[in-house]
Amino acid sequence: MNVHRITSIVKSISDINSDNFFDEICLSLSRAIDADFVFIASIDDSKTNATSIAVANRGCIVDNFTYALKSSPCAEVSNESICTHRCNIQHLYPDDLLLKDMKIDGYVGIPLKTSKGQVSAILVALFEDNISNVLEVETLFMLFSGLIEKEIHKSSYLKKIEFSNNIIANTHEAIMVCDKDKFITYINPSFTRMTGYTQADLHGKTPKILNSGKQTKAFYQTMWADINKNGHWQGEIWNKCKNGSEYLEWLSITAIVDESNELTHYTAFFSDITEQYIAKEKIKFQDSYDDLTKTANKKTLFTFIERSIIQYSNQLECTTPAALLVIDIDFFNKFNSLYSHAFGDEVLMQVSSRLQSLIRSSDIVARTSGDNFALFINHITNQDSIVYFIDKVTHAFLKPFVIEGINIKITLSIGVACFRQDTQDVHRLFEKAEQAMFAAKDNGRNSYEFYSQLLSDKANKEEQLKLSLESAIENNDFCVVYQPIVSLKNKSVTKFEVLIRWNMHGKWVSPVDFIPTAEKFGLISKIGDLVLNLACTELCKLRKMGFSDIVFNVNRSIYEFSSGVNDISWLDTIKKYDLNPESICFELTESVLAPENDRCITLLNKLQSAGCTIALDDFGTGYSSLNYLRRFPIDTLKIDRGFISEMTKVEGDKVLVSAIISMAKALGISVVAEGVELKQEVDILVSLGCDYIQGYYFSKPLAPELLSQYLTDFEYGNQ
Repeated sequence: MNVHRITSIVKSISDINSDNFFDEICLSLSRAIDADFVFIASIDDSKTNATSIAVANRGCIVDNFTYALKSSPCAEVSNESICTHRCNIQHLYPDDLLLKDMKIDGYVGIPLKTSKGQVSAILVALFEDNISNVLEVETLFMLFSGLIEKEIHKSSYLKKIEFSNNIIANTHEAIMVCDKDKFITYINPSFTRMTGYTQADLHGKTPKILNSGKQTKAFYQTMWADINKNGHWQGEIWNKCKNGSEYLEWLSITAIVDESNELTHYTAFFSDITEQYIAKEKIKFQDSYDDLTKTANKKTLFTFIERSIIQYSNQLECTTPAALLVIDIDFFNKFNSLYSHAFGDEVLMQVSSRLQSLIRSSDIVARTSGDNFALFINHITNQDSIVYFIDKVTHAFLKPFVIEGINIKITLSIGVACFRQDTQDVHRLFEKAEQAMFAAKDNGRNSYEFYSQLLSDKANKEEQLKLSLESAIENNDFCVVYQPIVSLKNKSVTKFEVLIRWNMHGKWVSPVDFIPTAEKFGLISKIGDLVLNLACTELCKLRKMGFSDIVFNVNRSIYEFSSGVNDISWLDTIKKYDLNPESICFELTESVLAPENDRCITLLNKLQSAGCTIALDDFGTGYSSLNYLRRFPIDTLKIDRGFISEMTKVEGDKVLVSAIISMAKALGISVVAEGVELKQEVDILVSLGCDYIQGYYFSKPLAPELLSQYLTDFEYGNQ
């Protein structure tokens, strides 16, 4: 072998680095053996294709290529064989087009193996002419194959390291490596992104630089004990960024040991889970607290009460150790209707804040529904103590609230139930306090009421009545009667008031008894619709009999407005029976004039515009205000029978009736006197200029089948 050739190859590659090693070795070998081509190619795992790593062609590095091994001499080399052909290589491998295109005649190829003895690459020399000394080429290739194999191993290893480094550098998890003394030696970019610390910031530092102070010393002692014992620890931990902000991380720490099981490093992987923690805490908060007022919700209130009850279980000497107050904001809906829902929300927040300022740490405030709150007060000695606390609450609410520059006065209806004295069950305690609150509202609001058995009996009776009403509505058990309304001007019957009747199991139930319950439990709209349909049916019959000018007064409840029922459905019912809206007068109680009912004005205007008339029933019992009358679209006032019955006995009532009639006429409103029973009352009303009279003087309410005969026989002077 030519020693000069070997020396020249060694010299040419002695100063090269890994970046161009394969190019230089191919160039040196091609010069040493005078080959036209020398290339190194990697073999894929299936040994189907070869892809060149470096290719030297007559002193130059040319582009790499990939070609199929099948039917080529390189296939033999890839199968761990040295393949040598001095000449005529194209005749031996006629299907190898690469040999033909490159005009190759001689071929030398040897396999290059991994450390495990598997062929991963090949070294090939190609000659356009026959090879003069094949053995020398083979020997030279074998001599340098080990060096090439080593460089391939190194290159593969560096690629794996580069790949791993890329993964570490681009992973979303933060990575930190510490030496065995816990000094930080490496951090990845995600660590810097999460914490703000760079590698330079952490030089000579330990992970203590991240300490937020939220974990106790015992926490870290337990953590390191687990690492030392098990070699691993993971869990949640609060740490601190460079800017001082705190974050929650899911941290995994592993101790790294060498072949001798000696500790060398610690690796820590962590991800920022602050957002997940905040979301989880928000869900947890929403499950336990009211999102608007930030007070406890009903669930948390009940849990708090149950815990308090456990504390009192052995205190037999204390009769009333605690009390539950259920609180309703009086006329809360007016804030939403007069201003806005945002205004109403602000009211709730400020009420909540004021209630919270009145309690101790041993007590709790909760928002239990829309405008309802509850206070559970612990450590109360007797009922006087409860009254004292209620007075404290009432006094606190004397001060007006200022919202959006508007001063508003808020009053409360409060119901009280005492633990142990009334019940020891948390659900029953709330129910009883709520019953007492409803009683306080029924008593005129801005007051408080203690639970009593009487209230319970009343609530049970009301519940039974509600169930019976639901059944009566479903089975259409109601009927209506009609009371004549006589025109004093025409001296004839021009109207009838439609009055509902309910025979429950053979016993007549007064509307005075069941209408409030229907209003309270949202059943009034169905009852109102039932009455309107029955009235329209009867009115159609009268029309067919020739009574074309009769108007029916149909009562509707103010609660139907607040429940979302609108006048359009009422007009649709009238239209369904092919009646003119002028045939129906809708009667509403005087409570419609209350300031919080301004929302009704639009609906009443629509009814009036369609042709219906509006009558105000029981006038003089609640909101007798000229200002209210001017604002609401009213066609008729019905003077309450209480004033009429006293008119012949008390001069002042006669004067009041006269004033009402005069005021109505000034506003262009007609007047109906209700409950007229005596000739003397009729005479007075005629002298005062009243428009209509309704009452027993002319007729009791009539069954539907009697209407046509009554209208036919009616004569004004025969009563």
